[in-house]
Amino acid sequence: MKRWISLIAALVLLTGILAACSSSQTTAGNTSSTNAAKERAGEQAKGASTLEVGEGWPRTITDATSRKVVLKERPERVAVLHPLYLDYFFALDTPPIASGSAAKSMKEFATLQPYVGKAEIADLGAGKDLNMEAIIEAMPDVIVTFKGHIDETNYDKLSKIAPVIQIDYSDKWENATMICARIIGKEDKADQLIKETQGIIKKTKDQLGDLKNKSFALLRVDGKSNFTAQGTKNTTYYNETTGFGLMKPDRYPEDSAILTLEALSEMNPDYLIIQHTLDVAKQAILEKEGLAVWKSLKAVKNNHVVLFDNSLNSGSVLAIRLAAENLLKLAE
Repeated sequence: MKRWISLIAALVLLTGILAACSSSQTTAGNTSSTNAAKERAGEQAKGASTLEVGEGWPRTITDATSRKVVLKERPERVAVLHPLYLDYFFALDTPPIASGSAAKSMKEFATLQPYVGKAEIADLGAGKDLNMEAIIEAMPDVIVTFKGHIDETNYDKLSKIAPVIQIDYSDKWENATMICARIIGKEDKADQLIKETQGIIKKTKDQLGDLKNKSFALLRVDGKSNFTAQGTKNTTYYNETTGFGLMKPDRYPEDSAILTLEALSEMNPDYLIIQHTLDVAKQAILEKEGLAVWKSLKAVKNNHVVLFDNSLNSGSVLAIRLAAENLLKLAE
């Protein structure tokens, strides 16, 4: 009898141990699942200012206006309302199907010449005079432009056609490249472009030679043929850490500003880079050729007045690469 009682007690104890083990394993499994979920959430939280859902679709992008724009699936047909974004999407191997000023830009922009004839792009009108019917006919999956390009009335109209994403015009080219890539699910391509372009900037900077000791004034032209300083903070040309590290002349402004010829004379840079529509730049120079103050400029005397295409003002990944080519030609 005692033997039976002992056997029953042992079975009860064994059952309790097995139940405890099972409970422990379940708890551990639940804890592991919870930790994994937290890790995934943490990964998804990275870069949440622009991409709030991880890989795949649908995904939510918070644009420069703080709107949360939901893309239900990968967009195949991208419409850009300003031609500067043609640069970004061509670089990402996804030519837009429509663009503002498409015909003019594809004909004139130096950054886009390698892509001429490689895509059919509907023209949506110029500036803020958008052709709403043309946008509807293009049947875009997503519409991209910069913050401030469209007012609320146009936004409401456009958002009924397709999701609208507005990008900060003043954002760094790396960020703009990645945001465009996230819109179409090409983050890996963007990462490659960014790393390659950063390498091009560094290589160019290392090969500038004597130009490192020369001062450069980067100019644009206003509606009255006056020269305008682009400003050191508005371009990669002057940035010593992430840009080409060009030396600015004395008194060259940080922000964009109209310059008189007298102010330009006081700066007296070694090189003048006029980055504008070539015909407009040439006309502005022609109007000043007879002036004594113009003739006195060091850059003019040494034939160091250089014209860069207007498309380089976009500051895009393609613009930076073309700027690097132009600077290396000056260094030859």
